[in-house]
Amino acid sequence: MVINTVFRISYRDVFTGHIWVLITINIAWLITRLFDSLFEEYIVPLADKTAGDLDDQLLPVVRKGVKILIWTLAIIIALDNAGYNIGALLAGLGIGGLLIAMAAKDTVGNIFGGITIYTDKPFKIKDRIRVLGFDGTVSEIGIRSTKIKTLSGTQVTIPNSTFSESAVENVSREPNRKITLNIGLTYDTSPDKMKKAQEILKNISIKHKEMITDNYLISFTTFGDFSLGILFIYYIKKSADILKTQNSINLDILTQYNKNKINMAFPTQTIEIKKG
Repeated sequence: MVINTVFRISYRDVFTGHIWVLITINIAWLITRLFDSLFEEYIVPLADKTAGDLDDQLLPVVRKGVKILIWTLAIIIALDNAGYNIGALLAGLGIGGLLIAMAAKDTVGNIFGGITIYTDKPFKIKDRIRVLGFDGTVSEIGIRSTKIKTLSGTQVTIPNSTFSESAVENVSREPNRKITLNIGLTYDTSPDKMKKAQEILKNISIKHKEMITDNYLISFTTFGDFSLGILFIYYIKKSADILKTQNSINLDILTQYNKNKINMAFPTQTIEIKKG
């Protein structure tokens, strides 16, 4: 006896249909576990051996996509075995899917944002980036979102649509790190000592040529409120340790300036009081 166009259920079919649903779910689970094991055993090691990073980015997407496909097919087969009219259900889902798509426009935007990341490649896994005030290393690029591990060790999940709407700074791709120092000397510094102060900075730059580039800048630039300003700009090479280089250069500046009795200024005020 047919109840309606969607359900073709008899009392006898109910038990049989549920048995097939359980069998289908178990088979899907086994296939998923087998796929995961084969993926970890063969695909991941093979990707680790390649020089490029594209495969590392695509692997999580492919892995999730195959799992979704397996479970989607399993659900369709299970419903069919349970006695449901799949054609009528899919037709109904087509109309419902349109409504869901309109409601899920943010999700669609995130998916297209993920596609943009794969095509434009503003960053890749293990790159250090800055976005929306977060600074960290990219640990995973998914279909809908990207995960970064911040410098403090926390994990931040950012929707992919953000990267097509906001500026992203890729710190890993900077050719050199620019360092700007504004050194203030006291106003009793003579012209000869000012020249000596600049010469010391030049010699320190030459001394650290293995860590910094040759295009450093040194100039007496300002007559400040309480100091004579020297601008010192240098660029740390990508291969050098940034903090160690800064520490070494700053220590040399302090040592040489003290040795040559070149006084660096600190904020001071002189108050003149006139009597009567």
